[in-house]
Amino acid sequence: MPYEKKGSSSSFEPFWSSKPVEIEIETPEQAKLRERREKEQIEFQTYLRRTIKRFHKEVTEDMHKVHLLCLLADGLYRNTVCNMADLQAISFSIIPEEFTTVPPRNVNVFYLSNLVKWFTATFTINPNLPTEGQRSMEYTLSGRFAIYSARDEEELIHMFLLILRSLQFFTRLVLSLQPIPLKLHLAKSKKTSKFNFLEGPGVYTGKPELADRGEHGTSYFRSLWDDKGPEHSRDPLFMDRSQLDREDWEQTRSATRDRMTPQVRYKEESDSDTDLRLISGDALPNVDYKLATWCPKPKKKPQNSARKLMATGPLEIKQPTIEAKTPSSSGTRRRKITFTDEEEEMRRATGTDQWLEVFCSEDDKWVSLDCVHGVVGEPEICFKYASKPVSYILGIDNDGCVQDVTKRYDPAWMTTTCKNRIDSAWLAKTLTPYETPFRARREKEELEFQTKLQDQPLPTAVGEYKNHPLYVLKRHLLKYEAIYPETPHILGYCRGEAVYSRSCVHTLHSKDTWLKQARVVRCGEVPYKMVKGYSNRARKARLADPHGQDQDDLALFGFWQTEPYQPPVAMDGKVPRNAYGNVYLFQPCMLPIGCVHLKLPNLHRVAHILGIDCVQAITGFEFYGGYSHPITDGYIVCEEHKEILIAAWVNEQEIIKQKESEKREKKILNKWVMLMKGLLIRERLKVRYGIKVTNSTLF
Repeated sequence: MPYEKKGSSSSFEPFWSSKPVEIEIETPEQAKLRERREKEQIEFQTYLRRTIKRFHKEVTEDMHKVHLLCLLADGLYRNTVCNMADLQAISFSIIPEEFTTVPPRNVNVFYLSNLVKWFTATFTINPNLPTEGQRSMEYTLSGRFAIYSARDEEELIHMFLLILRSLQFFTRLVLSLQPIPLKLHLAKSKKTSKFNFLEGPGVYTGKPELADRGEHGTSYFRSLWDDKGPEHSRDPLFMDRSQLDREDWEQTRSATRDRMTPQVRYKEESDSDTDLRLISGDALPNVDYKLATWCPKPKKKPQNSARKLMATGPLEIKQPTIEAKTPSSSGTRRRKITFTDEEEEMRRATGTDQWLEVFCSEDDKWVSLDCVHGVVGEPEICFKYASKPVSYILGIDNDGCVQDVTKRYDPAWMTTTCKNRIDSAWLAKTLTPYETPFRARREKEELEFQTKLQDQPLPTAVGEYKNHPLYVLKRHLLKYEAIYPETPHILGYCRGEAVYSRSCVHTLHSKDTWLKQARVVRCGEVPYKMVKGYSNRARKARLADPHGQDQDDLALFGFWQTEPYQPPVAMDGKVPRNAYGNVYLFQPCMLPIGCVHLKLPNLHRVAHILGIDCVQAITGFEFYGGYSHPITDGYIVCEEHKEILIAAWVNEQEIIKQKESEKREKKILNKWVMLMKGLLIRERLKVRYGIKVTNSTLF
């Protein structure tokens, strides 16, 4: 009975509806049809969703590959320019004599350290140098050598590479490539927070924490406002969006994508050349942070002071908690960014994604060189100043050969880096044309990488063991994986869970899958693992037995439970068949003894006419339409019938060609007859009626 609300919320009065009321009752047949339609709709949506996700994944992978190849091509071009004889001659002319008299075979770390010290003391970085525009890289580098200065770190590294190669050293240009992220969640994580002011170009930071207002929460930037007074009323750091005009706001908003690095200003006192003081406020050491989002562009630090600071060694700055005021209209919230000493030191990095490697014949190893920071033989420092996350670190030598040296520098190679890279098989195939001819040297370098990875301690987090190349937990085993032997050696424990070697993990297969690899399960073997099968046959069997729907019905066996397939023997001119009347030929070794494999089309018709046994060869299966379909390739016949069948097949092909030729000649003749008949009809009509008959009216 419908009701209508009257007056207060507690009183209702019933009323009679003037419209007829219809009540629909769903019959069991209609319920089944509705459920079927809903199920089909859900399955179609799932299929469509998976197809779209698969398409987006393929597009992302293709973009990642193309971008990686473009970055590699750019590195090969830079390496080629650094091999030019003219540039090497210019660089060799400015090297001191004490460095030119040492032969390349006697080069060691001590020599390279002295060379790096001389280079850092001689050459400087001057960002005020003009860009060469359309000039070539060769012309730019030759001009930089004339003024003993470079415009940026890349030019400085290329100049040092020219000096090393002019001394006939076997040198690599090492590039930390940063292609488009392979996974979507990595691309999202690269988007920085709107209020993350102090973010170094080499380090990613998460969302900053909120800080409560109070006297103890006054930030360094707020103290600048209080000290300098209202003359900074136009400072966008302390202005609301409504106070900014459109042009200023667009500039500040476009700058939010830039990465920021804390810069240190140095001031030289008149009484000492090496006394470098920090210009700071009252409570903090003088760190002039470059605020790419809200503050004006800071003054560039003097190059001479920075170079002197680099020569004296790294400067340690212990930075306490820094709070930055957000540009919100209410002005009641503040963002708090907390850095540790190690994070603060990494934030001062400049994102150096290029450095060098020199092969020392005396030590028979590659030595890393970072002429920007004056570091020799310390790959962990090179990685520290590289942009994060690191995915690909490739080295290009004098001959243009490319070597993947990521394992030497990245300590997180086995946990996170290897998961963010493209398929290793594709990358190895791509770098195959650029392999070095020094095979022994390459193998020794790979052995060095493996030794370094094995010397690392066990991961402490459970998630790091997933897809780890060396270690595994039982919880991370896939459906068709198992640990063998059953009681393997335990390498350690992670939160009470045993850690095993990845070499103990084996892939299991069913009997049919092992047969495709020309192996059969030995008699009497017990399945090593039972899982639920998802083939159409297994699914129908579970539907027929409601009590066994959750039962594991697919038996899996390991390699140690199988033996090589023994093909049967053909006897009395008969080809041995399987249960379906065919011959499985997944591998060439599965060919029955005494038989041959002939790949001749329609050979079975000739064999049927001659009364010779001939069987189709099944070489695989393809899946479409929800079922598997066999792939046939040729026929299997006994060896004694091979010559007869081939001769008969050739004879039949000649007969077929002759029949096709006769058929073609007959067809041509019929067309000529039709043409002649048409011409005769036209002449007869012309004579009878005396009119001109055109081809269009005739045909």
